[in-house]
Amino acid sequence: MPIFSPQARFRINSEWKDYALAMQSLVFGYGDSVSRNEFERAVAEKVGVKHAICTAQARVAIYLTFRFLIAPGDEVILSPNTIADVINMVIVSGGKPVFCDIEPSTGNIDPERVEACLTPRTRAVFATHLYGLVAPMQRLRDICAKHQLLLIEDAAQAFGAKQDGINVGALSEAGIFSFGMAKNLMSFWGGMIVTNNDELARNIRNIIDGWPVISRKKLAKKVFSCFVKDVATLNIVFGPLLFPLFRMAYRNNISSITRLMESELDLSRKEHFPTAYEEQLSPLQAKIALSKLYRVEDDFSHRLACARLYYEGLKDIEQLTLPPMLENGSHVYNYYPIGCDERTAFRQYLLEQRRDIALQHIKNTADLSAFKDFYRDCPHTRKWAMRTLMFPNYSRYPLSEVEKNVAAIRAFFGRK
Repeated sequence: MPIFSPQARFRINSEWKDYALAMQSLVFGYGDSVSRNEFERAVAEKVGVKHAICTAQARVAIYLTFRFLIAPGDEVILSPNTIADVINMVIVSGGKPVFCDIEPSTGNIDPERVEACLTPRTRAVFATHLYGLVAPMQRLRDICAKHQLLLIEDAAQAFGAKQDGINVGALSEAGIFSFGMAKNLMSFWGGMIVTNNDELARNIRNIIDGWPVISRKKLAKKVFSCFVKDVATLNIVFGPLLFPLFRMAYRNNISSITRLMESELDLSRKEHFPTAYEEQLSPLQAKIALSKLYRVEDDFSHRLACARLYYEGLKDIEQLTLPPMLENGSHVYNYYPIGCDERTAFRQYLLEQRRDIALQHIKNTADLSAFKDFYRDCPHTRKWAMRTLMFPNYSRYPLSEVEKNVAAIRAFFGRK
């Protein structure tokens, strides 16, 4: 086995020129907002909407969207299979989250359960395209039309995906994208709202224009953090040096080390919109994202090839739950999620076989104590949270590594 195997489960979608550009801008200043305007116009054209508005984070986009589309006390039906701050943004916008259970194969909201969640206070349905697997939007659109509800998309992990030839973000009243370090369209940090609603776009832009651009000091910390992660996950560094350390930590349950590989650790509740979120995306970030905008299709092609290898190599193993294998553009597989009842033993076996695989970091937010006053029993989401692993398929992840993952999985289940 090559000394530099395995490759890391995660790589930042960055290039060295991104860091060079960041260094230049952070030292000499951002310049004007031309890049941000160009990026917004380019995304609006690509998605097929009238308006695209940059935000400093995707969660800020969620807050602003609901702030202007719902009234205080309005109910928003959404999947609990998401990060805690998504629920927080609905709460601080004045909404009341109503948890709706998921489809077991995709982890997305189940349209068959939505109508059972309706009350006279229901105002909107918020559909998440988890891991780039697009939710069944036509069925959700039919339900929303029938009951005169708003439909909004959390497309944070699905930029560029399409359903029935229409880009995500344009399938609803408004769509939210994320440009964080793990996303296929990366600006170190950032988000965006896309919509055809003129009034919504005007109200959101009026708010954002009054906020300062993210400070160079704050962005410098984010860029430096990304740079450290980028170096740490280089093949020549991760395989021979860091992977043995993390494997030892998982063997011995050393949480001070294993937590370094986890994300979204803050599960607390917010009652007010944080003032620290009140900032604009910088022209530097927009310029970096714009340079990657027209390469997302190449990224998708590789992710699809990985997904095909996983699916064809594992579809006969009954103990596993795999996402549907769709090649029509509606599933872009930001990760490849696999469910297994023996997750702990399964993951430990893969570690011993030098396979770097992540336990999914998303909790069942319906079960979190922070949101206990919104509790609703969502057994499929609870099961998903306990049995899902995320298998790597990013653009620089070799197909040969996917094949090794498949071989190790088959060996665990006693299959040749």
